[in-house]
Amino acid sequence: MRIRTSFAAIIALPLILVLVLLVLNPIDQSTSSQIYYAAIENSPADASAFSAGGSYFSWSSSLTENRNFEPLNIFYRSFGPREKPAIVMVHGFPTSSYDFAEIIEKLKRDYHIVVLDTPGYGFSDKPKDGYKYSLFEDANLVDTLVREVVKLDRFSLVTHDKGDSVGFALLQLYQSDSTRAYSIDHHVILNGGIYLPLAQLSYGQHLIAAPVLGPVATRLLSPAKFTDRLSKMYVPELTSEEKKNLASVFAYQGGVSVLPETIKYLDERRQNEVMWLEILHKSAVPATLIWAEKDPVAVTAIADYVWENYLRDRPASASYWRIPCAGHYPQNDQPELIAQLIRRAIGEAEEFDLSGSDCAPIRVE
Repeated sequence: MRIRTSFAAIIALPLILVLVLLVLNPIDQSTSSQIYYAAIENSPADASAFSAGGSYFSWSSSLTENRNFEPLNIFYRSFGPREKPAIVMVHGFPTSSYDFAEIIEKLKRDYHIVVLDTPGYGFSDKPKDGYKYSLFEDANLVDTLVREVVKLDRFSLVTHDKGDSVGFALLQLYQSDSTRAYSIDHHVILNGGIYLPLAQLSYGQHLIAAPVLGPVATRLLSPAKFTDRLSKMYVPELTSEEKKNLASVFAYQGGVSVLPETIKYLDERRQNEVMWLEILHKSAVPATLIWAEKDPVAVTAIADYVWENYLRDRPASASYWRIPCAGHYPQNDQPELIAQLIRRAIGEAEEFDLSGSDCAPIRVE
């Protein structure tokens, strides 16, 4: 009898845990970010406003593993006059295009800026139940956005974190296409794990990636608790209001719960890392590497390695800047400075205005 009772308890415990998790952290089922925020009383102003100006387009994965999934709703947004020079910005893990809100405000008067949320992130759909997330698919998605949705003839590319890998995969597509539908004028690369052997992945990243513990841990963590932990990656740490806004983005369609699947991009990165860095080396697109020195994960050794081995002596022009006072999210920590560096990178004769700032960028080369 005791054996039967113990066996029943072992079977019942996971079910009880699942039920507790569902009660503690219900997953939002909204079909658009606009509907989502409309249902929230006193919704966070900044994230809600960012969502309100966005649109959706339908997109289907081309991977065999995803053939049984319905088309996804992909969130994107454009800023600034259409006739101005275009910039496409691609976000990183685990965040979204909302990362760029502050630098967009600094640039949108003079540039036409386009951002999107890749599947599993931000205000785009977050399929589960075996959906395969892929950096190559994200690159195809950006290509589709540029060619078919916003229809740009030329643009500069700004990428961050996971978005750096997406950018390299996009460069691969771009360089292999003899009938290019658009021109990439410049590639600005912000902090990211672009050479993983030197990356200092956090305990939290290892936990999320763990096959059994990851799904349980991310269901236990509410968006607010997850954001509180993530906020320590910013310099300075996010304010309570900034955390509230960011947590609301993570809450959309259960953004935290899908992290064990989206973090698998690291495996794809490892498999293709050398190839993508060689593509960067051979790329004819001018590049600017902008690296914040207080990043505990994508440490400066990564930028130094990529600069010395793939950018410094390549045929196309390249430059390397360090930001001594910012962390993993330089576009949030120092938006004015990053905006000025972007202007300078893509062709403006920009003189740095550092009034009121004790953070001067360092040009390595």
